[in-house]
Amino acid sequence: MERYTKNLISISLIVGISLLFILGLIKIVQAPLSQSLSILKSKIFHTENKYSDPLPVQKDSPIEFIFGGDVMLSREVNNRIVKAGDYSWPFAKISDFLKNADLTIINLESPFILSEDYTVANKSFVFKASPQSILGLINSGIDLVSLANNHILNQGPKGLEDTLWILGNSGIKYIGAGRNEEEAHHGEIQNIKGQNFGFLAYAYPNDNSVAKITRPGIANMDLEKMKSDIKRLKEQNAIVIVFMHAGKEYSSQPNEHQILFAHSAIEAGAEAVIGHHPHWPQTFEFYNGKPIIYSLGNLIFDQMWSTETRQGLLAKMSWKNGWQKIELIPIKIYDYGQAEILADGKEKKAILNKIGASDDGLIKSE
Repeated sequence: MERYTKNLISISLIVGISLLFILGLIKIVQAPLSQSLSILKSKIFHTENKYSDPLPVQKDSPIEFIFGGDVMLSREVNNRIVKAGDYSWPFAKISDFLKNADLTIINLESPFILSEDYTVANKSFVFKASPQSILGLINSGIDLVSLANNHILNQGPKGLEDTLWILGNSGIKYIGAGRNEEEAHHGEIQNIKGQNFGFLAYAYPNDNSVAKITRPGIANMDLEKMKSDIKRLKEQNAIVIVFMHAGKEYSSQPNEHQILFAHSAIEAGAEAVIGHHPHWPQTFEFYNGKPIIYSLGNLIFDQMWSTETRQGLLAKMSWKNGWQKIELIPIKIYDYGQAEILADGKEKKAILNKIGASDDGLIKSE
């Protein structure tokens, strides 16, 4: 969806980024930080967020979704981006696949922030990503990101505000976080081929990162609020898909919290639940005939220290009066941050078999 618009925005960003180094750096030398960041804002993004007329609706064709896991564009991933001189480098080998869907969705694990330094120590868990890295998302046709996770407030309210601003000016929608509780829980409805699909996202923290009436933050895994959100979207004739960021890290099995939340979402009317956070792919199930994928694992990350953290899944799901086809596609991360789809072979089959899927990755309700 909206691919034509994203191409226009991408071109504008490339021009803007070039100006960043030519014009922005000159002015940084002459201006204080606050003034410099204002200059960078005006130079990086200078296009209006307008959309072209939609293509004719093909009501008889299935609606294709691609879901991806954790995307972290800071720390060593950023170092490799700088080394390559290409802000789309992490997605270079999967972008063509990702954009080949009606809607593509990932979990954005690192906030964008307008700054002069994006260096983050390799052992740090406080992430910050360069706004230029948005090009990787745009060029991969990513339409929607979940921000409900335990890192999106790593740069405080300022980092969240910058992230929302950068996404908004890039034509990418977001769910699961906002400037207040209402925005964090608002969700997103997309009309695809004449059908409304609603998306909601939640994460496990129960701390100061949770949005309140007048406080920016995330939507956390409050069961009653989640049920109310699903009801509100269903009243708008939306087919609801819920994302959850939860579970025990470095485990292939969901815990009781994940299972309770996912089952409750299905009981409230969600047609699917998609999970991430454990950094490993996890098992799946069908509950009341609806798919729950407990964790897609990493998609873009620098955790090269184990086989499992280098492995992840893409979920390709087709909808036509219900889920017609669900395929789990293993990926592997190379060189501290570049994902690649695994070809048929022992490793691909081992990943799928570990989570209870068949060798071809196709899953269905029995």
